[in-house]
Amino acid sequence: MPVTEESKLSKMLADGQINAISVDTNIFDEKSLQLNGTALQAISRLAALHFDFLLSGTVAREIGRHLERSTTEALRTARKAVGMALGAFETEAPTRDDILEQISGGQTAGSAAEKRFNDYLAATNCVVLDDTALVDTATIFNAYFAGDPPFGTGSKKNEFPDALALLALERVSAQRGKGIIVVSKDGDWRSFCERSQVLHLVPDIERALSLINHPPVILRAALTAWLVGGDGRADIEPFLARAVENLEFSVNGNSTSGEMYAHAWAGELRHTGWPETDEIDIIEMESPNDETLQVTLSIPLILTVRVPIEIEFSMWDSIDRESVGMGSRTIEPDDELEMRATVNITVHDLGGESEYFDVRNCELDRNYLEIELGEVSAFVHEDYD
Repeated sequence: MPVTEESKLSKMLADGQINAISVDTNIFDEKSLQLNGTALQAISRLAALHFDFLLSGTVAREIGRHLERSTTEALRTARKAVGMALGAFETEAPTRDDILEQISGGQTAGSAAEKRFNDYLAATNCVVLDDTALVDTATIFNAYFAGDPPFGTGSKKNEFPDALALLALERVSAQRGKGIIVVSKDGDWRSFCERSQVLHLVPDIERALSLINHPPVILRAALTAWLVGGDGRADIEPFLARAVENLEFSVNGNSTSGEMYAHAWAGELRHTGWPETDEIDIIEMESPNDETLQVTLSIPLILTVRVPIEIEFSMWDSIDRESVGMGSRTIEPDDELEMRATVNITVHDLGGESEYFDVRNCELDRNYLEIELGEVSAFVHEDYD
């Protein structure tokens, strides 16, 4: 059958037919393995709704490997950058090893990644499944030879981990007698869920959390009125602008002659493309008292950002064996960025005569972006005027 429609999912959630969520590795990768990010941390609030967080053991091992690889790369990058900075300033103390020791706290990449992941599993009350105990070998090989999803026409060897993970989730769902929301962007996972009676695929973690939280109609209506007809967008814009200013940019490009060095300065928000209100997800709700409601929104946006880039050109003089400067200039290209903004607001007197909204903070789902300039000429038409 096709992937379950959201309207049907909402009814099944309301009726208690679904009481758990599971997340694929690609969602963690999409969030740059930032386990303390808003969306991945919001899962920890589901326990209060008596909603369980399950991870396939296979997926958990994959996430662990990705975390270790990411931590190793971060340490390697830090080692190079610290070494260059110490050399540039001719600093003898502290040494590079001293600084790296302070950064890592004496941990290896593997131990640091393992601790981060274990802390996350504990904070989110996650249950990691024992896939091999839940799924026998015959079940996997029967699916393999029959060509059932996730096995397809591609390299079936690579699909064995997916098969083990999905069959384990399906088996535990049968044991619990309840359905499971599966969050994944993997086409093989989608194909499997289309044939499953108990696994219901949602491609975005934000939408899955919004469906599970099932915000009351009065809140959704109030937010729509505030964002569309009220001051909502104008209230959020200054927070978005500050978040854009905090983005880090790197520049890639090649000079058509000689060498080029490029440095990007802070970006400037020029325009915000807002989505339809039904695309905005309410991923968290908390009521600290009878008069206020703390709400976390996830909003997909198209941001037009202007980034000043300073470019310097040079040529290598093979006779004098030195680099000769060929001038510099600054360009300010506008880039369109598809990003999600997480906006925390406080709703006062919801549905009452003194109802109003306070924006507390806003963060973007990425803090580092690359700008591709392609080929850049050291000369522009103005040079010849």
